[in-house]
Amino acid sequence: MPLQESGRLEAELHITGRVQGVGFRPFIYRKAVKNGLTGHVINLGDAGVEVVVEGTPSQIEAFIREVEEDAPAVSEIEEIHVVYQPYRGRFKEFKIDRSQSRGRAASGIFPPDIGICADCVKDMGDPESRWFEYPFTACAWCGPRFTAIRSLPYDRERTHMDAFPMCRYCEAEYRDPMDRRFDAQGITCSLCGPKMTLYDAAGSEMRVDDVFEAAAELLRAGHVVAVKGIGGVHLAALATDDDVVQKLRERKNRPYQPFALMSPDLKAVRSYASPTREEETVLESWQRPIVLVKKKRGGALSGLIAPGLDRVGVMLPYTGIHLMLFRRLGLPALIMTSGNKPGLPMAITNESALSELSGIADYFLLHNREIINRCDDSVLRIIRGHKTFLRRSRGYVPDPIDVPLKRGLSIAVGAELRNAGAITHNGKSFMTQYLGDITNIESLEFERNALDVFKRLLNITRNPDVIGCDLHPGYMTSHLAAEISQETGAPLVKSQHHHAHITAVAAEHKIPPDEPIIGIALDGVGYGTDGAIWGGEVLKSTYSEFERVGHLEYLPMPGGDLCTYYPLRMLISALTPTASDEEICDITENHIKKGLPHGETELRLILRQARDSRVIRTSSSGRFLDAIAALTGLCYRRTYEGEPAIRVEAAAARGRPDHLNMDPEIEVKNGVYILKTSEFLYNLAGLMNKMKVCDLAAFGQRYLALGVAEMALAAASESDIKTVALSGGVFVNEYITNEIIDRISEQGLNVLYHKFVPPGDGGIAPGQSLVALSHVM
Repeated sequence: MPLQESGRLEAELHITGRVQGVGFRPFIYRKAVKNGLTGHVINLGDAGVEVVVEGTPSQIEAFIREVEEDAPAVSEIEEIHVVYQPYRGRFKEFKIDRSQSRGRAASGIFPPDIGICADCVKDMGDPESRWFEYPFTACAWCGPRFTAIRSLPYDRERTHMDAFPMCRYCEAEYRDPMDRRFDAQGITCSLCGPKMTLYDAAGSEMRVDDVFEAAAELLRAGHVVAVKGIGGVHLAALATDDDVVQKLRERKNRPYQPFALMSPDLKAVRSYASPTREEETVLESWQRPIVLVKKKRGGALSGLIAPGLDRVGVMLPYTGIHLMLFRRLGLPALIMTSGNKPGLPMAITNESALSELSGIADYFLLHNREIINRCDDSVLRIIRGHKTFLRRSRGYVPDPIDVPLKRGLSIAVGAELRNAGAITHNGKSFMTQYLGDITNIESLEFERNALDVFKRLLNITRNPDVIGCDLHPGYMTSHLAAEISQETGAPLVKSQHHHAHITAVAAEHKIPPDEPIIGIALDGVGYGTDGAIWGGEVLKSTYSEFERVGHLEYLPMPGGDLCTYYPLRMLISALTPTASDEEICDITENHIKKGLPHGETELRLILRQARDSRVIRTSSSGRFLDAIAALTGLCYRRTYEGEPAIRVEAAAARGRPDHLNMDPEIEVKNGVYILKTSEFLYNLAGLMNKMKVCDLAAFGQRYLALGVAEMALAAASESDIKTVALSGGVFVNEYITNEIIDRISEQGLNVLYHKFVPPGDGGIAPGQSLVALSHVM
């Protein structure tokens, strides 16, 4: 330290991490004043914070130690870089200075949206407070962030609050260093802030004294109310009335897909579900995601909320808007599902809500504050004590994932269904919010805009080094990637779907790019290098290349995607390598009317096409589970992505897989392990009248899990590899995940699985990004 005769010196700190938009500058101010330091703190355009302090060495050391130990709960310090300088006496006091925009890419993390804090909830309940029952109550520690921000640094003029000048009271609190709302960019109150308005189906304003009481009364009467929140518009409706739930299903053309719920508190959740302690902790976290919890038998919920399933997705209120609605409602739960037409992104403007949700919502509870960045709710479940994401979005985006490739800039567009994109830059992969299915122009534009937003927030002004996309030529995202490549001049690298999955989980665990691992990729569909549809794969993999060392038996898939919508088609086709047409007709006799729209005629056509050598073939584990769903009568028509497999898992949870004993049959062909599935399905069919459906479903899952585990263990032994990585949408299935991990771990191998990004296609973009970078850097 360059200590001066005065005993003082100057220290400049550059702090990176999640340190903007989380009350970090006020926190720094209070710590500096407490330790008798002078200087300043500013937000930087790279999402970091700069602190300059003057004082004695002991004062500065105490200050740095307290910053590290006492940082706000929602902040996350990644690094504090300190440079000491000779004392120059530049400051008379410590203050928060105006933010600076510097022309460098982001080294820090701009914050996700933060659920309303306990102090703000208390303010809303205080009749003497300016925030009494005010639905937009927020402070330096909570409120919209990602959905509110246009660009960095994070200051009011660059957020959706620029349209709401502070009243003199808010201004005073904003300037008071000892106030909880000091420097809170989202500060507002009933005197100067946004307002809620209730509209009827025609879009006419309803003149009522209390919009929340009126909305609650409409909900109790069985109406569907569109509610605008912080990341988009939800559709709210009673969760306890079969007629109301059925009406919403018909209006949304959503016959069976489960609806998400919102409950006022954990006590209400416990009235219809049995959350574990870990699930309750996540429910109450500041991220406030939707968590899948076990339903209670005989609870108050309508049986139509999640038909055929043993779990229901629930979240707790994360804004004052939700709190006010439940204070007036007095019910344990509401349906709170995304406000969109099928296939389209969620509505975020009042105009789009009134037009797009016309005919779905009866009334509209909207506000006059802009939603800058659309952001749907996150969805997860707890497996082995860790979060497993089905959808990573609000509360977690835009937090990055640290990855081992520290150089280069890549943009990846993901796959097709349940998608998210990613920008990877200098060792961090930033995933976009959940984008939905990229199957139309509107969703494709949403993805392009989301990537542009991330480039702006990351202050990226140069062209990428490479673009990553899926190998599938028919995906709209592949065409988007080609367009970006042409626009920027960056090379385009197409990743095989399952290689990208395995690379994503390897990068999440910081596996070196050139270290070979064994990967198990289980999902519904991925375009194979041989033109077939893969989905039950064992790969020997590094970031830049892979070798297919095992897979499920190829089964015919006549009609292609028709087999994904009608599981009985998949069962019939899957039996053809083992059984005669007559045997298959006997096995499926009781299923034909329910499972095939065109009955016997369609059955004969499927049998003929399945035996044609030119038919599409698949090794998909998703299609294997679909066949089990049809065989057991659990699902004949897929109405949402993954439905047959999800119903199999729900039934299997009641079953005993050990009631059957049938070792996985694995053959080796041209040095590749192949798990036989056709004969297994044939044998399972022979047990249909002898065993419970739940036991058959459970054993079907067990056969798949043990079979792929055995192939992975054999491949690992051959190559002397000690690490096995798991990825793909099937790994949101708790039983299959646990069975594979336990089997492989018993043999002393290290098993990697996703903890920060979805195992399904919503987490594939970071893998694409790193595969692409490994080819050019």
